[in-house]
Amino acid sequence: MINFRVDEDTKRDMELACKEMGLTMTTAFTIFAKKVGKEKRIPFEITAEPHPYQPRRREQLPQPEAETPPPALTRRQERLEDLCREIRRSLTAIHTAIPASITGLPMEAVRLLCGDELKDKAAAVSAACRSLFSGGNAQLLEQKDLTVLDEYTDSLSAIAGELLDVERTLIPAMKTAPGGDYAPWQERLEEVSRQFDGLAAVLRRFTSSTAPNGGAQAARARLQRAAAPVGTPYVRAAAETLEGLILRHYDALPVRAQARLEADYLPTLERALGELARAERDGADGTGEAALCLRAVNVLSQVVTEGGQSRREWDRRGLEAEVEALERLAAMRGDVAGDITPTG
Repeated sequence: MINFRVDEDTKRDMELACKEMGLTMTTAFTIFAKKVGKEKRIPFEITAEPHPYQPRRREQLPQPEAETPPPALTRRQERLEDLCREIRRSLTAIHTAIPASITGLPMEAVRLLCGDELKDKAAAVSAACRSLFSGGNAQLLEQKDLTVLDEYTDSLSAIAGELLDVERTLIPAMKTAPGGDYAPWQERLEEVSRQFDGLAAVLRRFTSSTAPNGGAQAARARLQRAAAPVGTPYVRAAAETLEGLILRHYDALPVRAQARLEADYLPTLERALGELARAERDGADGTGEAALCLRAVNVLSQVVTEGGQSRREWDRRGLEAEVEALERLAAMRGDVAGDITPTG
């Protein structure tokens, strides 16, 4: 009998690794002891400082400076990374919580799904996301249709949500009713596996896509550029919400509405965001500028959503109301609204 102490994290990590390999900790330590006794050496290298192998090169080429991705790509990358981490955490939590005493085909299928199949598919998705944003891909990704990437993210978010719900329902069920029927959870996890399979096609569609030169993408790009220098959190959040509305409703707007939005409404918001950014840089109180930005966002949100839902031409009275709102915004800034009177 040999007893020794290890910290709790090390013990938990080793137990999980051994379980995935089909070993007990006793078996693992016995293998180690027999290896040392037979070969008279520690069966792995021990050094004071690790020195990873690096192939010799005849000449060291200068490395290009790392490319800084635009904020829109950074936010998407962070969101995908968060989802991948959440998926891995749920799968590990479910797999490690299954007692060895629970047997039967449904539970064995759950074990295999969480410990092997879904784990491997989650790792493949994580690797694909890392590869997508690695190196100097930022400029290339900007030329793609980001709405397809958002579709990919939404699908991955649905997977993460389903696994979290399985975790929150299956683990208590195993504790309170170990002899229960686990077939429903098996079916849910099998459906998650099929959802994983569909992600590859969406990613291929994104990598082969081309960003539209106009329309919703162009309008959103203008808004993103204008909002990028702004640091006020609630203004940035409002601008991001407006981006989503533009993507969903812009293409349904009548041509006349699109033209007025691009010629009058967006420039007003761009100027307001620019003033707020300057106030922030100068260290001035930007409360008034931030309020103006929110009012402008509200006007644009109404224009985009109401126009997209109705899918009809504005009447003169409705357009005049919007123009009056713009004139009030301009008056708050102390500027002349300009020639934005409606035409018949």
